Order: sequence, then structure tokens, then C-alpha cells
Amino acid sequence: MRSPLRRPSWFTSLVLISIASHAVLNGVRTLISYRALALGGDALSVGIVTASFAVLPLLVALPIGRAVDRGHGMRVLRGGLVLTVGAVVLAATSTNLGVLAGASALLGFGQILHTIACQSLIPLWSPPELMDKRFGQLTLGVSAGQFLGFPLAGIVATLSNSGAGGDGTLKTTFSLIVMAAVATAAVPLAYAFSPASRAVRSRREQVGTQQSSLTILRQPGMKPAMYSSMTVLSGLDLLTAYVPVLGEHLGLSVGMVTFLLTMRALASVLSRIALPALLVHVGRRWLIVSATLVSAIPVALIPLTTNVVALSAAMLVIGFFWGIGQPLTMVWVTTVSHRDNRATALSLRLAGNRIAQFAVPLGAGAVAGATGVGVIFYLTAGLLASSGLLSLSATRRMPD
Repeated sequence: MRSPLRRPSWFTSLVLISIASHAVLNGVRTLISYRALALGGDALSVGIVTASFAVLPLLVALPIGRAVDRGHGMRVLRGGLVLTVGAVVLAATSTNLGVLAGASALLGFGQILHTIACQSLIPLWSPPELMDKRFGQLTLGVSAGQFLGFPLAGIVATLSNSGAGGDGTLKTTFSLIVMAAVATAAVPLAYAFSPASRAVRSRREQVGTQQSSLTILRQPGMKPAMYSSMTVLSGLDLLTAYVPVLGEHLGLSVGMVTFLLTMRALASVLSRIALPALLVHVGRRWLIVSATLVSAIPVALIPLTTNVVALSAAMLVIGFFWGIGQPLTMVWVTTVSHRDNRATALSLRLAGNRIAQFAVPLGAGAVAGATGVGVIFYLTAGLLASSGLLSLSATRRMPD
């Protein structure tokens, strides 16, 4: 008698889901920037479409976190993956900037759902001694997805545009359909594993231990951890959205732009592989500080050169230090939170990220429209430097 097929573990499934979903997310967001330009948009339009990604997450992050704390993480995860498929299909069929902005908003909604679920199930289903390791591995999966997503989108876009005549704008419909197929392949992964816990609490049962947003924010270290995360995520958004715009100004091909973004993602993969050793030999405090402070310098240098080697080196440094910061701020947020509010705290962190991802691209788009794309990178570098200095002060009592 044959033994039944063994189901993958819940954590392995979450990592695989993160790889697939972030491959889609990063490839699609780059393609959306090109589609906005092809539909007649400019730098301001790209900023508006990019900012729309963060609108719905701002409204739903906190209640979604509370739902996961009550035990509904599986429903949230599955719903997010299905919405992601719909968002990519809508982007592929969009014929004007309004519909494209709607697709970007729906993509952000789906992404916040499955991201909150993936991040929150780790502290809910893991012993404390495994959280550093598992957050590191989860974010390694995120970086691996980014590493795969950028070149996949770039290769498909290059092939689908080869030999095409016309106005020189990039055709993105076929590339987005391919990314929708990848998004669809991720959905069964959310049904392939058995949950570590099926416990569910009602809203009434949650009231006794539920903390308000202000109470969570008052926890020591919460605000600087969120600010560090916000600056890195908004910086990543700006790189994803505006390196294509800068590339068009500098005469860089879509293949070269996706190569540069892939170098950033590759460096994040490497830093997350090295994170356990770095924690031993460098220390948590200095890794948190360097994640933003050191990366400010190469970000400011990006618009100053067209040399591919120099741009690649800058992307490698940026990616390495950004890769360090995200898992460490997740652990930081989790450890200062009440046990029954960990998903809510992580969702609050993500809401903060989305505030930055909404406000910064809008401001950047307005600035770029008036002064040029290069200024965006200088402003991003300033935000990163300020975050590094704040983290340096806030982590004085953290072990080096």
C-alpha cells in the first residue's frame, strides 16, 4: 500500500509563496512604470500610479492584522494571492492611466494581505528562539523572488518587443500576461500545507488583550524600527519606479535597467544568507544602523554616472544593506509587542511602510516633474541618512 504524499511544512510553503508572489510584484511594478510611459504618462504620472499601490493598504492593514491575530491568517493569505492575479490581469488589459492606477492599487491590496499573513504566522506559530532564523529565511525568499522577478519581466519584455517597429515605447501586455500566469501558479501553494494551529478567537475574546495603535507605537523601539523600514521600502519603490525613467533619460535599454535592479535584488539575497554570521560577528545594533546609513551614499551617486559598472556597484551596496534591515526590524517589532498583538504590530509596521510608499512617490513625482529625475535619488538618500542617525540613537542600549 502506497503512503500518501507528504504535505510540505507550513513554513516551507510560506517561503515558496513569498518567492513567487514577490517575483510577480517586482516584475509587474517595473512593467507598470513602462506601461504608464507608453500610455502617455510622464514622471508625475509614474509617481501617481506608483503611489496608488499604497492607498488600499493604508485603509486595511490594521483590521487585517487583527483578523490574523484572531486566527484567520489562512483566509487572508489565500485572498491576497487571488487578488494579486486579478490585479496583474487588469494591468495587462489597461488602456489608460486611470485603469492602470486602479490595477496598481489592487496589486497593493493583494500584496498587503499575503504579506501580513506570511510575516505574522511566523511569530504566531514559532518558538521565540527560531524567530530570527525564520524571519531571515522568509525575507531571503522575498529577495529571491525579487531576484527572479526583475530579469523574468525584462527578458519577456525584451523578447516580446524584439523586431517591433513603431514609436519606441515598450509594449508590456504580453509580459504582464506571463506575470499573471506566475501569480496564478502561487495560489495552490496556499492550499498545500496544514496550518500549525487552527485556533480562532472571536472579536469579543480579542477585546481583553487588544492594544490600540497608540499603545503599540509607544513600545520602546517601535517608532525608530518603523521609520527604518519605511525609508528602505519607499527607497525600494522609488528605485523600482524611477530607475526605468532615469534609464530612458540616460539611454539605457530595458535589459540594462532590469539587470541593474536584479543586481540590487541579488545583493539582498546574499546579505540575508550571510545574516546569521553577521549577527554573530557584527552585532544587531550596527547592522540595523548600517542598513540605512551606509546605503544613503550609493543612492545619492546613482544619477551622477552612466557607467554600468559604477551603477552595478552602487546597486550591489544598496541591495546588501537593505537586505539586512527588513528582517531585523521585523524581529524588533515582534519582540517589543504583546504576544496577542504581534500580527497587529507587524501590520502597523506595514501600514507605516505604505504611508511612506504613498507620500514619497507623490512628492518625488512632483519634484521630478519640476526639477528632473535625479533629485529623487538625492531626497531618498537624505531620508536614509536621517533614519540611520535615528536608529543609532534609539539602539544605544541594544547589544552591539
